[in-house]
Amino acid sequence: MSERSAESTIKVTVSNFTPTRIKNLLAQVFLDQTKVAQGFFNMDANASETKEFYFSVEKGKGHTGWVEISEDSLNVDNKRYFAMNTSNKLDALLIDGDPKTNIYESETFYLEKALNPGREHASSIKPTICSIHEVKNFDFTNFDIVFLCNVETLPPEKIHELDKFVKEGGSVIFSLGNKVDANYYNNSFNTLLPHRLHTTRTFSSDSPLSEDQPLHLKSTEPLHPALRILSETNMSTLSSVKFYRVFYVDPALLGNCKTILSFSDDTPALIEKQIERGRCVLFTSSIDRDWTDMPVKPFFLPLIQQLCRFLTGNIAEEIQGETLVKREWQSPSPEDINSLEITNPEGTKGVLQPQLINNEKSFLYNETNFPGIYTVTVDGKPHPQFPQKFPVNVETTESNLAKITQKELAALMGGTNLTITTSPVSEGSEVLMGKAKKTLWGTLLFLTLCILFVESFVSRK
Repeated sequence: MSERSAESTIKVTVSNFTPTRIKNLLAQVFLDQTKVAQGFFNMDANASETKEFYFSVEKGKGHTGWVEISEDSLNVDNKRYFAMNTSNKLDALLIDGDPKTNIYESETFYLEKALNPGREHASSIKPTICSIHEVKNFDFTNFDIVFLCNVETLPPEKIHELDKFVKEGGSVIFSLGNKVDANYYNNSFNTLLPHRLHTTRTFSSDSPLSEDQPLHLKSTEPLHPALRILSETNMSTLSSVKFYRVFYVDPALLGNCKTILSFSDDTPALIEKQIERGRCVLFTSSIDRDWTDMPVKPFFLPLIQQLCRFLTGNIAEEIQGETLVKREWQSPSPEDINSLEITNPEGTKGVLQPQLINNEKSFLYNETNFPGIYTVTVDGKPHPQFPQKFPVNVETTESNLAKITQKELAALMGGTNLTITTSPVSEGSEVLMGKAKKTLWGTLLFLTLCILFVESFVSRK
């Protein structure tokens, strides 16, 4: 397989809602209008079957397609659309401020493993490590993201280059440590840091009776977009991380900043700052195990990878989540984007303005009236911070023609207490009849009294 192509997988589930077994049902996968795979499904009555289809895709571009089964009596649900993005590899420069002879003790050891666990072809992120003395040999513009890991100093010309790199769309992540001097950082990186560094605090005891218990992590409300892809399991383990030393920062924000994660004492742990076209992130502890056990926690890898993708505007290399017909599509709004265009499958273009939703600027699109592929553009062109395409599919609940259950019927009727009885319609046939437990005698009595009153009034005449 060439470097310009990669193997992708799509998992397809087909359900048989009929009372008979289905044999050799053909399912075909189309990518960019071309059939790339097919297979046959065999399902018992009222059963489902799942298959995985493998095919090659060109890297560095977005792709759209659909899965289609043979025609049946309900064709509207025979086709399922999908969109996927096979972005180019992200190049990350890791500046190690505390390299060691033993690589396991180096500042960037765990970070490198999180970015690319299996090295080549195992991740979309390619890390390159250099020391402070080697940094002059690297051009920041050759990278998508730069990590400064416990870096003591940088040459003045590289600081200027880093500042320009961010303003032109690059991303920088600062992680701290014992080499970091607060005054130097506040003076040298004042345009990049989201907060001024203040002082370090050490938490040395695990005893619940001690005031110096290690700090833990917690997410902010509303949840930052960089964390939305993380699973509930990963999010639930945030509180298990222990921080034995952190840098406290001045409360005043230095620009357009958002807190991604906080410590258990409500001080900022991970802060993002938008700087013209680029972003900077400050992590107020170490990225190795000197100050925390975070690098050995299960969520460290997905957190670091998703943070890199969010900062650089690269969507994860996987099939994008679908939107259902008549349901809304929503995406966070970058500060520098004032309008967004969405074109539906019939070619009709709608222009969106950002809205404030849960205290966060977002684009909201409600015109998902047709199944198919919708195109997202900014000023008529794709934008790296938005998916180029997103799929809209029909709701398949009505594909199952089985009788509705009492529980489902009660839910549809707003929780009305129901009983379901069977009443013979003709010999050998029955029909379900729902009876609400609501009596009508009060209404009938009232109507009877009204009739008697009118009758007595008329008789007097």
